[in-house]
Amino acid sequence: MMILLFLFSVNPFNEANFVPLPFRSVSVLSNPAGIGIGRGAELFLSYGSKSLKSGIVLGNLGFGVSHLDTSTVYELGAGFKLPGAFSIGYARQFGDTTENIIGLICAISKHLIAGYRTNLGAKKYMHAGAGIKIAGDMLNLAGEMVYEGIDDYTDYLFGFIISPTYGIKLNFLSDPDWNWSAGLNLGTSKLKLGLIYSRKEKKLTGGIILSAQSY
Repeated sequence: MMILLFLFSVNPFNEANFVPLPFRSVSVLSNPAGIGIGRGAELFLSYGSKSLKSGIVLGNLGFGVSHLDTSTVYELGAGFKLPGAFSIGYARQFGDTTENIIGLICAISKHLIAGYRTNLGAKKYMHAGAGIKIAGDMLNLAGEMVYEGIDDYTDYLFGFIISPTYGIKLNFLSDPDWNWSAGLNLGTSKLKLGLIYSRKEKKLTGGIILSAQSY
């Protein structure tokens, strides 16, 4: 179920589709360790055909809702930036899915970052990945392994984010079967708008971030 939510309800802000890259409100549903990166309040909302995701953070706490078809999952989490390279997070899922989630982000250098997310149940699912920055923030490459222990299933994701100039981001996300999604983000430090198209689902998903902080 979690893999289906992850692959088919794609976030218009591509950082949220990879565990090493999430930031603030979008990280509530992707990697709670991202809640601890940054300060201030932030609100996120995305909407697509039969899907809705939203999240809000205040300080080190966050709350999110994910709805896909007839399934609704709520998540309450906290994230903390530790001294040095690491950020950690914990979240509790409830609703149609009940899980305890832990997340980790490690900024290995200013160019390389790694991330990890898993549940604490007997039937594990795990997301592990890395992101690389090239030419400052102009190009971000990311890859991720997704493992679901109930059916012993493994999948992979890869993608990139191109920032040709401030306020504009072009993004791409795919699995090895080329079920890809591509999108555009526009915005400032306080307001961001996103739109992404999924080839497999043949649908558009749009999103907005309202922030009381700068990145």
